[in-house]
Amino acid sequence: MNKKIKSIIRNNIGVLENSKMDFEAIFNVMFANSGVLAEDTDGFRIRSYSYEQIKERIESASEALYAKIGATHGFVALEMENCIDWIVAFWAILRSGNKPYLVNCRQLPGMANSALKTLGIKYTVGKGDTKLDTEFIDIDSLEGKTGFEGEFENEIALSTSGTSLKETICFYSGQRFSSQILNVKSFMKKYPEIAADHNGRIKNLAFLPFYHIFGLIAVYFWFSFFGVTIVFLKDYSSDTILKTCKKHEVTHVFAVPLLWHTIENSVMKKAKEAGDKKLAKLKRGIRLCTGLQNIFPHLGMKLSQKIMSEVTDELFGKSIKFCISGGSYVRSSALELINAIGYNLHNGYGMTEIGITSVELRTRPKHKNLNSIGKPFASVDYEIGDKGTLLIKGDSLCDKMLINGREQSMDGYFDSGDILTQNDGYYYVKGRNGDTIIGDNGENINPDVVEQCFALPQAENFCVLGIENEGKKTVSMIVQIGKYMSVSKRNELLDTIIAINESLPLTSRVAKIYYTTDNITSPGAAKISRTYVLKALADKTVNIYDFTKAVLSDCSEAVYNSEILAKVKSIVAKRLNTDAESIDIHAHIMLDMGADSMQYFSILTDLAEEFSVSASEKDVLCYTVHEICQYIERHI
Repeated sequence: MNKKIKSIIRNNIGVLENSKMDFEAIFNVMFANSGVLAEDTDGFRIRSYSYEQIKERIESASEALYAKIGATHGFVALEMENCIDWIVAFWAILRSGNKPYLVNCRQLPGMANSALKTLGIKYTVGKGDTKLDTEFIDIDSLEGKTGFEGEFENEIALSTSGTSLKETICFYSGQRFSSQILNVKSFMKKYPEIAADHNGRIKNLAFLPFYHIFGLIAVYFWFSFFGVTIVFLKDYSSDTILKTCKKHEVTHVFAVPLLWHTIENSVMKKAKEAGDKKLAKLKRGIRLCTGLQNIFPHLGMKLSQKIMSEVTDELFGKSIKFCISGGSYVRSSALELINAIGYNLHNGYGMTEIGITSVELRTRPKHKNLNSIGKPFASVDYEIGDKGTLLIKGDSLCDKMLINGREQSMDGYFDSGDILTQNDGYYYVKGRNGDTIIGDNGENINPDVVEQCFALPQAENFCVLGIENEGKKTVSMIVQIGKYMSVSKRNELLDTIIAINESLPLTSRVAKIYYTTDNITSPGAAKISRTYVLKALADKTVNIYDFTKAVLSDCSEAVYNSEILAKVKSIVAKRLNTDAESIDIHAHIMLDMGADSMQYFSILTDLAEEFSVSASEKDVLCYTVHEICQYIERHI
């Protein structure tokens, strides 16, 4: 951390501590910063936006919003994915005498509309259009004068991700958010590396949505308060994420475990495909770099990026200084790999109801890779209750909650519902209360512990839970796979699951294995909720099948996915204007079925769009439905 950044942090903390510590005070400190607040790209060049420029837009938008709806002192919905306009809209709503309710854009409209009804919201500020049952105000229409002084409100609201299936709305005052920000004061002393820079600048990737508590506090408030730059993504494709990090020289990446697991799976897959020597070299590199960092944490981190440059060059590049994983369980193997390549990944803890309350900040991998969530921040106290769950209290938790319309106070300790253990002041999440399954031997089985034993890169998602079977709950696994996953890949995946399962103690083994092609994550959620999955099973919105008894289509020389066969038949039938059921899978599409060259090419184009395979006639050379299915099996 250079002297300039250190000075800014020290100064801004002092100013906030000596203020009213409300949202107006946070705004005034934040926008007294100079330099670049945000960056994005138009596809060719980087565009920069200063704190001063965005402040002027906020002042203009707040005047226009005040003129349009007045200072209602009630809630106004903010419906937008991460972008510079989100920042403008958030502060404009507060500055116009209104309170922003942060809409989760990835939830179903019905869930958001329910919360809006509960809060009596009449207006939504967003971009383009909305599906919400309110009057829509386009952010682009909010242009006014910059002389408007504003009438700041001091409360915001956001909802939990809905994994509990209860409508839970959390309310935060500026005082609570100030306490969140001031936590930086204590952990910066213990771990200054959190503000490490690259070429004199800190740039935080806006990967996490600002309507989630992790993204709102850790990505936006913590870092914008100290005058650093937020880098916005054009989209969330893996290619865009990697290119953006390299192009903008991003230094900080905060993300849910899904990103870190995807990186781990990708790196290990490429190494395996390159052969045994490449895989062995990677594993040696991981052991070497982990050992170096355990002896010399800071020097070892720098050496690791050089030693593992072949890996980092294909990922985020060389500018990454600090990363946090939060939201759910991150695999220890992912922590080991990401730290070994020099990206400095730490595990954190927080919830919508409590904000961000701890991060593991020790420097050595032997501590970081243990999946600790660290020690509680200065603003909170942790205590493990009689049920083994984490109890939290402090002045940075939300002020109050509405649960299904009923107000709940946050006085005293809040029960997180997460089962934790503590060792030398450091805390470790072991599972979730209420998910425990009673096994055949009468012992309690924690599905989180079982789930953590499985690494399944071939699966899109999976969870372990208790499913009713012949009158009792059975330890079961549901594996979400791609709709067109090949039979050979399915068999490989099942073999992997069985092998891992058989290596576990008898008391912890999965009794039933199911698969599904339906999404097992609730809309807008960052992690799987067992409550949601069980309800989806009951509602038949998720359909599961016995993995070990899966019925697969057998077509002479090859076995392939029945979904592939049905779709290929459908595409061919549509282009040839015939019935799919009448198609002979071994009939030549041109010679036997009478297709001309244009129809055949149209079939190949449709196949490319559906299965993401080559549309080139030269590459495919398949003239029967059977040959097409075989080709797709090999290349999907």
